[in-house]
Amino acid sequence: MRAPIDRPSLAWRAFVIGGIGTLEVLSLSDAAWAWWEQHVTRSLSRRTVRSVAAGAVLVHGAESVVANRRAREGGLDHVGSWTFTTLLYGFPVLARIRRRLA
Repeated sequence: MRAPIDRPSLAWRAFVIGGIGTLEVLSLSDAAWAWWEQHVTRSLSRRTVRSVAAGAVLVHGAESVVANRRAREGGLDHVGSWTFTTLLYGFPVLARIRRRLA
């Protein structure tokens, strides 16, 4: 049975979840930040990491609003799934919506 929506590839999902997850953990956890500075790099400030994390959340949020609008206006089923999946994985889901509506 085919899933109701098209999700990005497993590699893309792992990349996004791993990347944004790392940013969020480094932004919120003092212990994780201390480990990162000791074992990975001190060349980035925590403020920069927090800014990138906030930017990623904002961009994915904006993309999910666009996905919701396009899915609703295009008459796609499972609008909420399209919206949530876009919030998690970003622009590849918008491309899948565009292909479904073409």
